[in-house]
Amino acid sequence: MSKRVAVVALGGNAIEDPSGGGKPDAARIMFTAQIVGFLLGEGYSVVVTHGNGPQVGELQAALLKVGSPLASRLDLLVAMTQGEIGQLLAESIRSVTRAECVVVLTSVVVSKDDPAFSKPTKPIGRYLDEVESAALVRQGLSVRELRVDGHRVYRQVVPSPSPIDVVELQSIRVLLEQGSVVIACGGGGIPVIRVNGGFTGVNAVIDKDLASGLLAEKLGATLFIILTSVDAVMMDYGRPSQRPIPRLSVSQAERLLSEGVLEEGSMAPKVLACAKYTRATKNDSLITSPERLRDALKGFAGTRIVEA
Repeated sequence: MSKRVAVVALGGNAIEDPSGGGKPDAARIMFTAQIVGFLLGEGYSVVVTHGNGPQVGELQAALLKVGSPLASRLDLLVAMTQGEIGQLLAESIRSVTRAECVVVLTSVVVSKDDPAFSKPTKPIGRYLDEVESAALVRQGLSVRELRVDGHRVYRQVVPSPSPIDVVELQSIRVLLEQGSVVIACGGGGIPVIRVNGGFTGVNAVIDKDLASGLLAEKLGATLFIILTSVDAVMMDYGRPSQRPIPRLSVSQAERLLSEGVLEEGSMAPKVLACAKYTRATKNDSLITSPERLRDALKGFAGTRIVEA
């Protein structure tokens, strides 16, 4: 591509109302749009990706209440939330930047033989009490018990296969070349498998950080950024000895992952996505909060993952 490309993966804190429930927050979305404007001003073409865990869970719960058969189609629920969140982001990005912004309904290829299909691990939706949890189990859904602030709670878990390819990759590339801001791979992408020369949706939710990293790699992006609720990757997270890690080589990141030091389902997939991207492209990746991105780009905040 003729311009530098930045792929920015948004965490829930860049979109959602802090009160919970996955409801969009206009002020947070507007701040995210300002970040896109800043990156455009720095000379980047920008791709924005986003999660959908709370939204897809709430949508499924609403459909279950009315007995809709769509409730069992996670691929379609991901597609619906791509449209919802993508539209909200696009409105704000257009308003702030005056740039053309296109939401691409994005399918991501997975393997039908991925072992994740027999071992649901990815949480979706909100925390549940025991009664709500039992109701989901009766409907054939998988639920995991958790301890949060000393209380027993539950959360639905679904299969999360590894992303292999992005179906709309060439379309995204063309839109970037034409100067558009692109919103893609929402919620990790609509999960599909290859069947008879085409694609069909499957019942899963792909990790959005891994899908975003794959998209960044295949686009040949100059920089991959994951925005999350903390300013940097932390050692001893949540303990008095907690401290930020300003810089990690790919080998150091992989060692932390193999040692199980990082929080599964939270920071671990983010570091894994960055390590995969940086190993494949030799370009840097960055994990930080939306509020500290400008400082992180200058090396004053965040965690930068480098080749060596």
